[in-house]
Amino acid sequence: MKFRAPLIGLILSLTLKCSTAVAESAQLEAISSAIEDVYRDLDRPDGPGCAVGYARHGELIYARQFGMANLEHNIPINPTTVFRIGSTSKQFVAASVALLSLQGKLELDADIHTVLPDLPDYGTPVTIRQMVNHSSGIPDYMQVVEAVYGDQEGNFYPSDKNREFLYRMNQLDFVPGSHYAYSNSAYVLLAQAVEAVSGQTMREFAEEQIFAPLGMRNTHFHDNHRELVENRADGYAKIDGRWQKNNTNLEVVGDGGVFSTVEDLIIWYHNFADNRLSGGDELINLLTTPATYSEVPAKYRDWSIDYAFGNMYLKFGGQTLFGHSGGFVGFVAAPYRILATNEIMVSLCNYRFKGNVNRVFDSIEKIYGDNG
Repeated sequence: MKFRAPLIGLILSLTLKCSTAVAESAQLEAISSAIEDVYRDLDRPDGPGCAVGYARHGELIYARQFGMANLEHNIPINPTTVFRIGSTSKQFVAASVALLSLQGKLELDADIHTVLPDLPDYGTPVTIRQMVNHSSGIPDYMQVVEAVYGDQEGNFYPSDKNREFLYRMNQLDFVPGSHYAYSNSAYVLLAQAVEAVSGQTMREFAEEQIFAPLGMRNTHFHDNHRELVENRADGYAKIDGRWQKNNTNLEVVGDGGVFSTVEDLIIWYHNFADNRLSGGDELINLLTTPATYSEVPAKYRDWSIDYAFGNMYLKFGGQTLFGHSGGFVGFVAAPYRILATNEIMVSLCNYRFKGNVNRVFDSIEKIYGDNG
């Protein structure tokens, strides 16, 4: 009889473990079913597609690849395929700015001219923090590029033209700090600020301070368009009913330019829950605190502008998501962390279709919609 209590405890423990295993299996099945349903149309050998990963507490629990990385050589997308991630890159510039601030090398509320004195006089101070939070008023250079060259993809003009345009723009679109207005220009200049303060290239600083410490071995700022990248996906666009290449020779970094993988972006987003970079909680608080603006333009009044150092807070499937999509030439990136569950979904695609971002939201709504 004296063994009865331990035996009951053992039985209860085994029962609990079995119940947990069954629940986890059911959850994984729900995740797999939802994602495969949303991405089913890309499961093809004759078109580009997407790599998808789903992680819980930093551990990859589901990975699936749809479509081809290279149509000329018949190479399918695989778990190590490297993609251009477009504007998702901005958060790595913002994180670099935050790190330099915490290291006492840069003041967030200082005028950008204290770091880049050769910029034109805007007639009023523009702070580094305002540039990070898209409230600088600095016009977007992409519109100038399109007007001058008829091309926003960087294929028909030298990359150094970007700097020329940025250093000639002396009129702001609005009073700095007043409201949110997305500016690629601000982030190109922020990357230059990182270089001016650190004495390193944007690529070198991010590698030393972010990518290497976190073990993001397949991530880099692609500042040489001729550089060979192992396992790199080609970008594609459907033109006149046929798949054609859609890459770029643009090597300006800051507003974009990062190459990465599903696994590496899961590592990055898990770091918001378990920081392994310098700066500790202070860094994470800085990177996750939404910006404030003195006014909200009419076109943004229907949705909350919760922008925080290169990421946004959004709601789908009854869940609050934290992340930032990106798209440039033939690539679309959509990495998001589900705050309540500490789960991360990353989708990287090699063809330009805005709906590829919505695939992540649709998947999350299928997984959590019934419980939202």
